[in-house]
Amino acid sequence: MVAEPDVRLAGFSGGDCDRGEAVSSEQVAGARQWPLRARAFGRDNGGAWHRRGSAQCWIRHMPDLPTGTVTLLFTDIEGSTKLLHKLGDRYGEVLADYRRVLREAFAAHGGVEVDTQGDAFFVAFGRASDAIAATEVAHRALEDGPVRVRVGIHTGEPIVTEDGYVGMDVHRAARIMSAGHGGQVLLSQSTRDLVDVELRDLGEHRLKDLAQPVRLFQLGEVDFPPLRTLYGSNLPVQLTPLVGRKRELAEAGALLAQQRVLTLIGPGGSGKTRLALQLAAEASDHFPDGVHWVPLQALRDPALVVPTIAQSVGAKNGLGAEVGDKRMLLLLDSR
Repeated sequence: MVAEPDVRLAGFSGGDCDRGEAVSSEQVAGARQWPLRARAFGRDNGGAWHRRGSAQCWIRHMPDLPTGTVTLLFTDIEGSTKLLHKLGDRYGEVLADYRRVLREAFAAHGGVEVDTQGDAFFVAFGRASDAIAATEVAHRALEDGPVRVRVGIHTGEPIVTEDGYVGMDVHRAARIMSAGHGGQVLLSQSTRDLVDVELRDLGEHRLKDLAQPVRLFQLGEVDFPPLRTLYGSNLPVQLTPLVGRKRELAEAGALLAQQRVLTLIGPGGSGKTRLALQLAAEASDHFPDGVHWVPLQALRDPALVVPTIAQSVGAKNGLGAEVGDKRMLLLLDSR
């Protein structure tokens, strides 16, 4: 009797199987199907199976990445879950065609696929004009299909590590993409300065990383709904992105979606305010009438709480009259 192999998916940068996720033998029916299983985890670009002792490991080999000034491009499909329910069994075929179209367009214009997760791509280009050209080709190929792709493009100098790119430029490119709608292509000022194409100036916007406002541009003249940015918000600017709180952010977000009042409790200096600010930023799409930060830590008289809230939301005729039936989020920060 042949022992069942220990099959694991290795980390994106390679390494031993202990860095990856275990896959049961019931999920893997033969060596020929293992690469398909790896692709189901979104790890099909540039990988191969390797043996590590008694284990079979899927290891992705990181391609040679552009260095210096690099144009970073992020994509994803708007409403992919709804599309899945609508298309049913056809979704797999449509998704495969979408991936093929994008990969062909990126490769034809010198794009290097840095990462792929589900229906999202992260691609790097040595020239901003190549990123624009690839995007235009891909959009033309997909415009008559059911997939609505949003694209964010930003040019900067990301740090290259053995696992890929890191740094604020990567965060910025991803946030720009997240601000758009299906079919929309958004560019940062740094990318706009390097290309000679007709763009629509969308003005300054605060992205959900809580950084300083950035000027965004749209490729093409199609009208879209307002960007998913921090409109009508006084959330304070943060110098660095939130790191290492994904689980807490997801749990708090789920609670906020179900409750009218949510309280974060913890010792001083544990990061309650920073987590709450990011939570408010991420939830801003669900509060069209604004997201308001109300600092209360300096107050000593409880009678001043309501006037302070009214001042923060710009209420001139009383807090009740200002709020009314609006869908608004208030972040009361007593620290």
